[in-house]
Amino acid sequence: MTAISALHNISRSVGCAMMMTGDKTLFVWLIGGELTVHFMIKIVRGDFLCFFPVEGPFGYLMSFIWHLMTKVIGDFRSVRAKQNDDAKRAAIHKLILNFVAADVWL
Repeated sequence: MTAISALHNISRSVGCAMMMTGDKTLFVWLIGGELTVHFMIKIVRGDFLCFFPVEGPFGYLMSFIWHLMTKVIGDFRSVRAKQNDDAKRAAIHKLILNFVAADVWL
């Protein structure tokens, strides 16, 4: 599982680098489209607002920034939860990822 995850991240990073050197507009459309689908799924599921106690337009802005950072960091890092991990370890892994994203922004 770790080898598959590492190969996936290497192929994604190399593919993005090659696309960026060839056609930057296509690269922006690819990443933008993927993020748009991600955010649309979050909104449809009712899972867009984050856990911090901020409401209103500022809450939506902070949630957008939070989800954007965790999506980008999660897509391009090589540590993934293993299939045989229980739900508690996967939740701890996600919590650590969220704190890493918060440290990057704050």
